[in-house]
Amino acid sequence: MATETKVAVLGGITEVQGAANSVEINNLARFAVEEQNKRENSVLEFVRVISAQQQVVSGVNYYITLEAKDGEIKNEYKAKVWERESQELLEFMPTLGAGGEIDHLARFAVEEQNKRENANLEFVGVIRAKQQVVEGFIYYITLEAKDGETKNVYETKVWVRSWLNSKEVLEFKPISINPLSVSV
Repeated sequence: MATETKVAVLGGITEVQGAANSVEINNLARFAVEEQNKRENSVLEFVRVISAQQQVVSGVNYYITLEAKDGEIKNEYKAKVWERESQELLEFMPTLGAGGEIDHLARFAVEEQNKRENANLEFVGVIRAKQQVVEGFIYYITLEAKDGETKNVYETKVWVRSWLNSKEVLEFKPISINPLSVSV
């Protein structure tokens, strides 16, 4: 009986089977969270690996989707770790997945705007987001919301201080954007 051998293609990205239970992938995810904490002076706590992919380059790039806690709030993050003789964190950012923390914060911002302005905006989706570490986190979110039948794009800043159980919308404003230039 012939045995099948899988060979990683240089530059190709492949799924890491059993990533959630892999000691190696969990160690890389923990490394990513620790490095992010050092870089941003944050206090994220690793929870679990969701999935991972790998790319053979001069070494291996690992693309890890993981869950970490900021206080009591669980968030999903994407980390890119390059492993050769040592490890280097190349990227670390919150995901934009539906139902994730970014989605939740965008919905919160729309609800707060509706209360402040007696408006009736309906959340449609997140276009992009980034995070800044301050005393807590400030999330800069570009989102789409409906005002009646019209879809508009808005930018909002939401300040989260989880240890105080605090979320505050600092800014919410409509923006003009070329819909062809929007990346999701």
